[in-house]
Amino acid sequence: MADQDLEEILRRMSQTKVNRRGFMAGGAMAGIAAFLAACSAGKASDAPASVAAGTPAASGSAAPSAVASVEPAFSQEPTEGHLWMYNWSDYVDAGNIEEYKKRYAVDDFTYDTYASNEELLTKLQAGAGGQWDVGAPTAEFTPALVQGGFIQKIDWSKVPNAKFIDKQFKGLWWDPNDEYQLPKDWGTTGIAVRTKYVKDDVSSWKKFFEVAPSYHGKIVIVDSPGDVFVAPLKALGYSLNSVDPTELGKARELLMGLAPHVLALDSDQYQKKLQTGEAVLGLTWTGGLDELIQDPKTADTKYIIPSDGTLYWLDTWVIFANPPHPIAAHAFLNFIEEPAIQAQETVTNAYATPNDEAKKLIPQNILDDPTIFVPQAIFDSGVLESAKDVSTDKLRVDIWAEFKSKIGKA
Repeated sequence: MADQDLEEILRRMSQTKVNRRGFMAGGAMAGIAAFLAACSAGKASDAPASVAAGTPAASGSAAPSAVASVEPAFSQEPTEGHLWMYNWSDYVDAGNIEEYKKRYAVDDFTYDTYASNEELLTKLQAGAGGQWDVGAPTAEFTPALVQGGFIQKIDWSKVPNAKFIDKQFKGLWWDPNDEYQLPKDWGTTGIAVRTKYVKDDVSSWKKFFEVAPSYHGKIVIVDSPGDVFVAPLKALGYSLNSVDPTELGKARELLMGLAPHVLALDSDQYQKKLQTGEAVLGLTWTGGLDELIQDPKTADTKYIIPSDGTLYWLDTWVIFANPPHPIAAHAFLNFIEEPAIQAQETVTNAYATPNDEAKKLIPQNILDDPTIFVPQAIFDSGVLESAKDVSTDKLRVDIWAEFKSKIGKA
């Protein structure tokens, strides 16, 4: 691929749109890259009206034509009437939640949130097990969750819609026998910018750090160490998974220089801060900012995949160990992978789905959006890197704690 072709793709990505996100790892790179080549095969011509329109469901509103077109794939036993979820914020379409509650007579749907995989793991390690049914951690945290006894094997006989998951997402290193997790969606970590206020070039992490002092108190960053370490390590030309003390020492210098200029660490409401102009620059994920792109008042919002490299990740559905409501948990996993339901998830959250049948119902403009379904050429270029679980590295933990303590302080 010629350099100018890559530059053009990155330019297009910076001109298109940007709720949550996490990571992926090792041997998945080749598999996901191969998967991307097939993305263009998806067609929107048969999509239900609410999905084909390409408009995310409004908060609390259902997508009746999307869900009405699908019948349960097998005979579902009655649920316990409750489902307790522990998840990233705003990470399930509100209309789909209402449809699930109605279809499976679930009167009590509890949705608790965490801001990072590390927060989830810490909570479980502190003895919070047995409080929730399902969650969606990032893929490379699966081994730690299994080793800690925090998640249980999924009974696939109760999740027949798992058959729609692209085979490239199966048998990967974090769960080689596909026993514990169901791929949810995938995306990237990058730079969000309000170009109405930011006129500097922020096409790379290196440039992001260089211009940060000019936007003192106007920078929002997700509260997720695995994502934040990406920026300094990539700006320095290192692997985002580095645990080398020398490399981390240099990354620390960049982070400590950035900290005084940061408005907040916020994984839940960073888009709101960008919307109001309280923040004009951010280290964020690829979803949740769509409404800003579509609103004429904030249409100057851009999401950039940094040219010096960044993270791509996969989030996965899991059932926590000793779930209070195991029948409802399995019913939810099967429900969320129904093609029309899953298609609405992509429309709402703006993350790429690993569900092949769902892609046939996703509007073509979303399939063609390079910030959602990342082009094969980007993967081939080496710009994107997958993650390993380095969350317990002591030096990283210490640097992160120091960084958080200095946010907004001169």
